Amino acid sequence: MEVARELSRRDEFNLHLSVSRDCDLYREIKELGIPGFDVDTYRDVGSAVMALSRLPQVRRQFREYLERHEIDVVLCTMQHLWNPFMLPAIRRAGARYVVTIHDAALHPGERFLPYQWWLDWEIRKADGYVVLSDHVGGVLRTRHRTAPDRIAVAPCGPFNQFIDAGRTCRPAGEARAPRRLLFFGRIIAYKGLDLLLDAYGRLKADYPDLSLAIYGDGDISPYRAALDGLADVTVENRYIGEEELRGVLEEADLVVLPYREASQSGVLVLAEAAGLPVVGTPAGALVEQIVPGVNGLIAAGISGEELAASIGRLLDDPALYHRCVQGISRNAEDRWSEAGDRISRFLLGAGPSAPPGPRYGTVPASGTASRLPLRRQAR
Repeated sequence: MEVARELSRRDEFNLHLSVSRDCDLYREIKELGIPGFDVDTYRDVGSAVMALSRLPQVRRQFREYLERHEIDVVLCTMQHLWNPFMLPAIRRAGARYVVTIHDAALHPGERFLPYQWWLDWEIRKADGYVVLSDHVGGVLRTRHRTAPDRIAVAPCGPFNQFIDAGRTCRPAGEARAPRRLLFFGRIIAYKGLDLLLDAYGRLKADYPDLSLAIYGDGDISPYRAALDGLADVTVENRYIGEEELRGVLEEADLVVLPYREASQSGVLVLAEAAGLPVVGTPAGALVEQIVPGVNGLIAAGISGEELAASIGRLLDDPALYHRCVQGISRNAEDRWSEAGDRISRFLLGAGPSAPPGPRYGTVPASGTASRLPLRRQAR
């Protein structure tokens, strides 16, 4: 939705959208007023199986839409189970295919190997790639030997529907230390919940008013013994719907990302939207996303002890915490616009996909021209 909003503001493109009517943000996307091809997909396993019979018809209609509107490039913003079925329609219509790669390889603890095979296939078939961090770009370059000029790095901005989440920056004289920690997201090995519980246990003795909220779906049983020995921990072990997120964010002071590996963190940009600083480990792309002293802190290493030390800095220094709260909006202010610029330059083959000196972490600018010529001149 945010990328579509940015591209629609640029005269270089005649933008169309193909979206699922079952998307949680369908109403908000349609409010953008962009023409497009809407599709009924599915909401659960049963409806997904039933929808398979409609795939040939949907593919034919999709190809006809691409041809009728002379679409040059199809930009897919996320992998979808139907992508392999739609790619032949894109090819027959003569369009280029650019796919956004969120994760170029399975995370530790993910065991669904068919997903990796499907992802590798889609990467091989695509003409170009948008990645949300240079870390993922590096995986593409090493695992798939992808040429750097076929990759555009375009980090996410904050999710606008959660901007501030009812939070206001406190005046400096009223700055107070954070005491409510939040872990949000899937509960899986690489997310490092055990590291956070270790860190919380170390901190609780010195900060008796500290609390921890854990929200997310996944197997909680490996952490049950540690949880039973900790006080003031709230656990919601289930999928958290979009409509619940605002309330979850409003009840937190600090988001903790205790990850062992990270392609990029959507939880971090969710925290930024709510004005919440983060503490994370130096894993993967977190070192690109976290700007120390601006939107949070990076632990010295990937351990409970080092995580506790960084959380403790913010607990002990209300002024530092307050500076991070104030710095978040300035750090994220123009990021969606910058992402739109990078993607635009890449799709148009107009040179580097990123301007020099990006404001977001350590994402480098490309120094070579794109290999994505259009079939027709931009209209």
